[in-house]
Amino acid sequence: MSLLKEFLFNPPERKIPLDKPPLETLPQWGHWLETPEMMVAMIPPGHLEVNIRSPLNLVVTSFGETQGIAAFNSDRLQPYHALPGGFDIVPNGTTYSSVEDAACFLAFAYSQSFLQRIVNVEAEGQTIELQPGQIAKTHWGLSTAIAIQQFFYNGQIGGAFYLESVATAVLAQIVYRRSNLSERLKRPPEFLEPSLLKVALEYMRAHLTQELSLNQIAATVGFSPYHFARGFKVTTGLSPYQYVLRCRLELAQQLLRNSQLSLAYVAAEAGFGNQSHMTSVFKRMLNITPKRYQQEVMIENKLVPVGGSQQSIVNSQ
Repeated sequence: MSLLKEFLFNPPERKIPLDKPPLETLPQWGHWLETPEMMVAMIPPGHLEVNIRSPLNLVVTSFGETQGIAAFNSDRLQPYHALPGGFDIVPNGTTYSSVEDAACFLAFAYSQSFLQRIVNVEAEGQTIELQPGQIAKTHWGLSTAIAIQQFFYNGQIGGAFYLESVATAVLAQIVYRRSNLSERLKRPPEFLEPSLLKVALEYMRAHLTQELSLNQIAATVGFSPYHFARGFKVTTGLSPYQYVLRCRLELAQQLLRNSQLSLAYVAAEAGFGNQSHMTSVFKRMLNITPKRYQQEVMIENKLVPVGGSQQSIVNSQ
């Protein structure tokens, strides 16, 4: 069962009148993807009038320049200017009001429990609070926005695991740059100890056929999701998601050596969300489709003719 739910909203107008009390729900605009603890939305460009009290921790970044007037947790509207790669932060329970002409933008909405897991055990017992306002544009901010845009456009390849991985990296940067703990947090580890790496690798390989979660994997070694992901990549050269993808690819290749197995069955057994996802991974990483791969394996094993009838194989022996 997929952890990812999808919603499409197309209201007649994108407006929450400023003369009404702040709403307790998020605006239903655009294309939303939701997991149990977070949501990500792609909102098309246009004129916006907003006045909300956010029920979740909101982090917003745009693909283009946005201008207007806005107020972060205040009654006073001031000139507002947002550039690609920058971030707007609207913490849980705070207000945001604006009248703006917006470019296409992404909105990340996190639960408080998701936020609490971002930092390491050193912050246990402390409540993490994001600080409302803006973060200036960054290269990683724009790269993240483009990665999520491609995720939306390419059929959500990678599912909840991929989305959680990117969303965790975004929120970690926000916590380290604009939260009540920003000045007190230590740098995350530069590498994983061999024993911890072994535990994590064994867990991932043992659960390839299941819908993995970055939080679950990190918990096996007692790390926060962000600290684990960073340490894992420094140690192995791959992100946890990339490693799992390679393991699933290897498993699929093994299964495809059995000509009796259907592609849909192999995709499910190898842990891919569906046959389309498996095909996309094969094309990107092996430059071949699963079907063609299976055919070539059969040819190598002399189970099918090479450019002719079965007799051509017999005659060639």
